[in-house]
Amino acid sequence: MRLILSLLLIALITACSTQVSHPTTVIDWDQHLQQLQRLDHWLLDGKLGYRDNHDGGSAWVSWQQQEDTFEVTLNGPFGAGATRIAGNNHYAELQRAGHDNLSAQSPAALTEELFGWQWPVEQLQFWVRGIPSPASPTDNQSHNQDGTLAHLEQSSWTLQFSGYQQTSGWLLPGKIKGQRGDYSFTLVIKHWQPGEAHQ
Repeated sequence: MRLILSLLLIALITACSTQVSHPTTVIDWDQHLQQLQRLDHWLLDGKLGYRDNHDGGSAWVSWQQQEDTFEVTLNGPFGAGATRIAGNNHYAELQRAGHDNLSAQSPAALTEELFGWQWPVEQLQFWVRGIPSPASPTDNQSHNQDGTLAHLEQSSWTLQFSGYQQTSGWLLPGKIKGQRGDYSFTLVIKHWQPGEAHQ
């Protein structure tokens, strides 16, 4: 009886050790990059956490992008009601309940009014897609086993990308963590609604 049990155990161990693992499909990075650069309109919802060396907080985020026109709405911090940053590559406006509207040539300059430091909205238009911003040099980057972007150093920010999922045919990140010195943010994307790629 012991001999039979031993043989069964050996057979089970051998079967487990010889199982073939199916390789992960690896994307062509250059082709993936070109496709996502053409994705220029979407709607995403998520949760933003942010910190500096003094303070931190969180907010619900809704981001709508139409070519170079964007609207980012933050709910939760900065007092009652929603905070809205809208604009394009040349102009941005900050709207908050109980405050005068503010305008600037870049949305990052307006986020300094909220956080005390500049949240890189212009680069995030690309980072949320899991690709580097073409407007700035890339200092370093590395990829996951499937070819998606895992680590990026750009514009003095160090970024980690994870939680990739197929959404309407697009392979997009679900979580982005960024740090620059004492400043850091984590963006967890709860819902992606990408549009068709611009040709």
